Amino acid sequence: MRERIGTNEATFLIVAAMIEVGTLKGARNIVEKVGVDTWLVSPLETIFSLGAIYLLTALVMKFPDLDLVGFSRRLVGKWLAWLLGLIVLVYWVGLTAEVGRVTADTIKSSLLSHTPDAVVLSSYLLVAAYLAGKGLEPLARASIIIVIFTLPITLLLFALVIPRIHLDNFLPILPHGPWPVIKLALWRISNAEEMSLFLILVPFLKEPRRAWRAASYGFLTVMAVAITIITTCQGVLGVDQLKYTLIPGLTVTQLAEFAGAFIERISLIFISVWIILVFPTASALLWASSYLLGRLLNLKDYKMLAFYQLPVVYYLAWRPGNPFEVKRFFFFLQPLGLVVLVGIPSLLYLVALFRCRAR
Repeated sequence: MRERIGTNEATFLIVAAMIEVGTLKGARNIVEKVGVDTWLVSPLETIFSLGAIYLLTALVMKFPDLDLVGFSRRLVGKWLAWLLGLIVLVYWVGLTAEVGRVTADTIKSSLLSHTPDAVVLSSYLLVAAYLAGKGLEPLARASIIIVIFTLPITLLLFALVIPRIHLDNFLPILPHGPWPVIKLALWRISNAEEMSLFLILVPFLKEPRRAWRAASYGFLTVMAVAITIITTCQGVLGVDQLKYTLIPGLTVTQLAEFAGAFIERISLIFISVWIILVFPTASALLWASSYLLGRLLNLKDYKMLAFYQLPVVYYLAWRPGNPFEVKRFFFFLQPLGLVVLVGIPSLLYLVALFRCRAR
């Protein structure tokens, strides 16, 4: 019997899956491209990405009882459907490897500096695979608990540094015109990576017709967190310091102060909470890639595939020689993300429209 989750559970799953260590580095990645206009990119990115998410959910809601393999076979035939599924599978495996490597590097540098890199990475992946192997329902329930526990603490820490924001760090506005900001916001549609989970998630929903609601609510929650972090980082650190800060979100939380409290190294509390929050990211991707691989190979029991993928994921995660090479090595995920989030849904949606008109 297929597992089922509610609309709210799907929303929490998406929130937990989308928030990752990369969110803490977002400000640095953006400031390298647009400088002082960093704070303008994410609001535009939100609008553009919502358009892509609407298209994706509109497609999958046309086939509420089918996943990507099922409805693509109906629309474009068995072999092209298999190819599209393979592209999505490669994307999810690559994302899992990137998330694993970035998370392991963050844990290593901030919490476990004397622990071998291989131990940190393998431990993270094994725990993520264990949660993925339990299935979608336990993963969704764990996401609810994790988000409710960790997200308020995270936002509180960033709220505590708001008095340190300097408005001069946001000026001048658009010194190079709007086009660089618009272009980067369009390119960053690919950062909504985990929204691609809806290509297979809808048949698992108790109310498939509410997929758009689950997707949009989850995405807007994540972007509210991302905008808070990015804007705070720019306002506190400024553009020049932001360019040379490896993890701006972590640096900013070191400035947080609790009135009347005597807590030392608040940043360690923050990063510990954040690591808990990002576990569902790798788990959700491992679950999704396991399910999709099982569908492509016509396997009934797919859950253990989460563990069988780990050697490939570990190998890809370990390929970059140092943390500074990670972004360059996994750069292919951004254009591939646009293919998965925009290209494939657009193609299949157009085919579905033409087929409906032909009837």
